[in-house]
Amino acid sequence: MSKTVKTAVIAGTPVDTQMGVEYIERKMHEAGAEPGFMPLYCPAALDCDEQVKFQYSDDDEKRAIMDNIFDQAIKEGVNDFFIYCNSLSGAFDFDTYAVRKSIESGKDIRIYTPLQVYRRLGSSYDLVGVMAANNLSAHAIEEALMASNPDIYMIGTGNMAIVRAIEDGVSPEDIIEKCGIAHLMKYVEACGAEALVLGCTHFPYIKEEIEKLTCLPVVDPADEMFGALLEATR
Repeated sequence: MSKTVKTAVIAGTPVDTQMGVEYIERKMHEAGAEPGFMPLYCPAALDCDEQVKFQYSDDDEKRAIMDNIFDQAIKEGVNDFFIYCNSLSGAFDFDTYAVRKSIESGKDIRIYTPLQVYRRLGSSYDLVGVMAANNLSAHAIEEALMASNPDIYMIGTGNMAIVRAIEDGVSPEDIIEKCGIAHLMKYVEACGAEALVLGCTHFPYIKEEIEKLTCLPVVDPADEMFGALLEATR
């Protein structure tokens, strides 16, 4: 990569936004792409409560918040936006928004979201378990999975207590125990799931502990998002 590509990392809170920045820095190092990427930190909300309110606000309010973030980033030379937040991705139509911003700015605005991955992922499975931050997010993920496989069956859960514990810095081991995740994994397996999808970008924080509890593949959509980002910016 011969030029520096500024990539805006947008997530729901400062914590998962920083997780997204660190994720891109780690992945670009693994891919040998540094110093080609410059991730920019762009949280959409101040905390979990404000992020939940965003999800349930009307379209005009959501668009105003996104316009503020995107317009400033575009002025700084950003064309690529990495939405490191499942619930944010499910609450706002970023695909249509990318077209609109491209027309407004006269630039090729590219937006990468978890839902884009789920729309392809559905064709790979008949039955999956999904851990989401809340049930609005779980619903959006189910719709996206069904876009490529109308017959897919999803066992979905939404639990903001896990997100809040991660935001508070509780250890992965304690989160697994206090939030009953071992029981959840037994339930998902008993239902015949072929994989567990991490439907929240906070949840890679506990991925290693989850993998100790199950033989199912644990899917993190961010990996495919980064692959698309890397390919588009070469």
